[in-house]
Amino acid sequence: MSDPNFFYPGEALSPDTMRITALGTGMPFCRRAQKSPGWLVELGNGDVFVFDLGTGSSANLNAFGVPHSKLDKVFLTHLHVDHWGDLTSLYALGMVRGRFEPLHVWGPSAKEERLGTAAFGEAFQKMMAWDIESRMGVVNTGEGHRIIFHEFDYATPKKVVYEENGVLITAFPALHCLDGPNSYRLDWNDLSFVFLGDGKPSQFIVENGQNADVLIHEAFVPAAAYAQKTHLPLQIASNIANGVHCPPRSAGKIFDLTKPRLAVLYHLMLSEDLMMPIMDDLRITYDGPVVIAEDLLVIDVTKNDIRQRQAVLPDLAWPVPSHRDDSRPRPPMDPDMIAHLSPFLQEAEIKVEGVDTDIRT
Repeated sequence: MSDPNFFYPGEALSPDTMRITALGTGMPFCRRAQKSPGWLVELGNGDVFVFDLGTGSSANLNAFGVPHSKLDKVFLTHLHVDHWGDLTSLYALGMVRGRFEPLHVWGPSAKEERLGTAAFGEAFQKMMAWDIESRMGVVNTGEGHRIIFHEFDYATPKKVVYEENGVLITAFPALHCLDGPNSYRLDWNDLSFVFLGDGKPSQFIVENGQNADVLIHEAFVPAAAYAQKTHLPLQIASNIANGVHCPPRSAGKIFDLTKPRLAVLYHLMLSEDLMMPIMDDLRITYDGPVVIAEDLLVIDVTKNDIRQRQAVLPDLAWPVPSHRDDSRPRPPMDPDMIAHLSPFLQEAEIKVEGVDTDIRT
């Protein structure tokens, strides 16, 4: 019998369950035990969604053993690098690992066109051009070499950004740094997941987060502790922790106004000596059920129960097979996509007996 306190990769997901997994719960300062933000949502109908994918979080995503053939839908809350940094890896390696359809990325517009998701997408594809071009003729790609960005209006109070297979995802504005950031709500099978990427308390999340099964809200450690731990002047620490983010008591105010079945606090730089100060600050405004998320937290949600566990993952995980059956074989390789080195580089190759270096389709 499996240990009820831990999650092990490969565990089946029942048809009526939503599974929410913390791929990263930290900040731009990436730590060995805390990657930058990323959340994985798996549904009992077989659908898989990624909400933000910050620096380092793809290592945890890979270790969970979800086939890359399923990892084709990413929802970005905003364009701080700690919320999208590992999109590079997911995109480039997806087609190598069996994603033969385009990678789809949703994200908000901005007050200025140059700061929106569409402009980011154009720049992203230019940045990734060498990487993608170099892989296309070596592996089967199908449409896996494509990435499609879906920009939606950041300012609309509530909009449907995805609706398919019984899944409804809506987006709404978040108050963080500049115009543009948005939060998300996913509804499926009478279950709901609400995710604030970054931001201060707002009426938007109160209106859209009512009675969620799981509501994930960011928070920083109290400003004085943040200044002490990061060697920043107190005013700078306060600007960050309170001015563009929020302390635990502010997140607690949102939890108190929305009444989720389970409140989740994340985006904290954690240490053992800060756990009680974080909780004490939260309890000023909220006395309901709450968990301070650490990387690899797994939450299984059904209509009758919410179960929390920590995942036990291999440090040296190998990719898992595609979820497709034999009726959907790998697409053929295209010989026209093979990239060739210039003659002067080809002539410099040193041949080794028994090693065939020709690329064949």
